[in-house]
Amino acid sequence: MTFFQRPCFLIVCAVLSLVFTYYYFLYTHDYPPGSYERIAKFEADKVFQTRLLVTTVANLLEPTVPLLRWSFQWAVPYPINYEVILQLINAAFLTILILLIRPLAGVLGYVTKPVTSLLILVPLSWNYIGINGFFDGAGLYYPYDIPSLTFFTAGIILFLKKKWYWFYPVFILACLNRESACFITLGVFLLTLQIGESKFIDILKSNRRMISHVFAQAGIWFALRLILSYIFRNNPGEFFEKPHSMIDFIAQIWNGEAHWAMQNPRLFLTLFAGIWLVPLLYWKKLNQSAKRLWGLGLIYLLALVFRSNMMETRVYNELNIIVTICAICSISPKLSSTNTA
Repeated sequence: MTFFQRPCFLIVCAVLSLVFTYYYFLYTHDYPPGSYERIAKFEADKVFQTRLLVTTVANLLEPTVPLLRWSFQWAVPYPINYEVILQLINAAFLTILILLIRPLAGVLGYVTKPVTSLLILVPLSWNYIGINGFFDGAGLYYPYDIPSLTFFTAGIILFLKKKWYWFYPVFILACLNRESACFITLGVFLLTLQIGESKFIDILKSNRRMISHVFAQAGIWFALRLILSYIFRNNPGEFFEKPHSMIDFIAQIWNGEAHWAMQNPRLFLTLFAGIWLVPLLYWKKLNQSAKRLWGLGLIYLLALVFRSNMMETRVYNELNIIVTICAICSISPKLSSTNTA
């Protein structure tokens, strides 16, 4: 990409992110116990309140609303208010996410063109808008969903590039955004684990540095979870909610009957807009790193079984990244020893 092409691509990413965000907010709504208003006021149910990063940033930026109205109200077809701050934050995180897709493919060992990064918009548009409010679906919005994808992608890249001074601040912010930041740790563990030695003690020695980082991240994650849980111990609700039965939902798919999550449950079969099929069809073209990342996706799915309402298409947050990057890698050339990203 030339010097003059980079600003153009950045503008394209920003515009597409704004368009995505506009329709994302248009076709979705809050879940009252975990609404952004209640999170911003620190009054949300426990399971939602600990995900406070975005609304805290929005609270800090709220004084800029009068300036935004004076500067841009002529271009916005609805009143500029607190929700517009959330929209701008969402668009900013999505823009950064698109720009990070190519570097992520690079650290996994693949050469990609910038335009392939836009592929991430396909599953996101389908899962978060198409079957989450536009055609069907629960239509739920949470301010921390899109940022969690950006943090996950940035965390993997920074760790694999050993940018520790950047990685740990990003990881802490990711933990304050959503507890799924633990999948950054699990991801880097799987991607950097060396298992060439036959003896367990030798495996420990060869992975000593990585293991120390994993323990450091686990310590940060648990410490923040304990601190936030203590601070919001008097909030309503529970820190862990029992998910609705996915078996019942699958039965509705089979019967074609309406479900609270979808009027037409069979649309659930179009999850990720079918992009998950691409890595499976071109599995042999995935290198070891990409296959390990796909394995992380399987672990993520298993975690969802116990922790989430899997019939809500928005809950597959970081899995959107895993599916998309593996699809991109499967159709892209691998880096040679003479390639630079």
